[in-house]
Amino acid sequence: MPYQIMYSSESREPVTAAGLEEILADARAGNQARNITGALVYVDGVFFQILEGDEAIVRKLMASIASDSRHQSVKVFHEAEVDSRAFESWSMAYLAPTAQQMSTWAGLPAATTIGELLADVSRNADRAPRILVNVLTALAK
Repeated sequence: MPYQIMYSSESREPVTAAGLEEILADARAGNQARNITGALVYVDGVFFQILEGDEAIVRKLMASIASDSRHQSVKVFHEAEVDSRAFESWSMAYLAPTAQQMSTWAGLPAATTIGELLADVSRNADRAPRILVNVLTALAK
């Protein structure tokens, strides 16, 4: 069974469009080599990512991300075995919604900031699957 982790982290430095393209290219190549699939969402300096694949490989990648000096405030919201991969077609899908869109995906009032969203998802784990479904919906458009 595939293993899935959903986490967020804050970028220590501002990320430029070119920097984001580099991050995505590296993630896609690395994920393809590891048979990892997932999605990266970037909002107001915060990364929200979903990774899925072999449990040992996903956990090792998560540990690497957590110890990466470019990240701070790493928070895992959800991790579990899943029946099937949600992002099987993507080595790393990418979305750049607004904080308001992201909060709507989580079922929160649209005025919520990304900081408030992350705090709420930390307190209420039921929000994470809702976000996953809405990320998939947004990618399908």
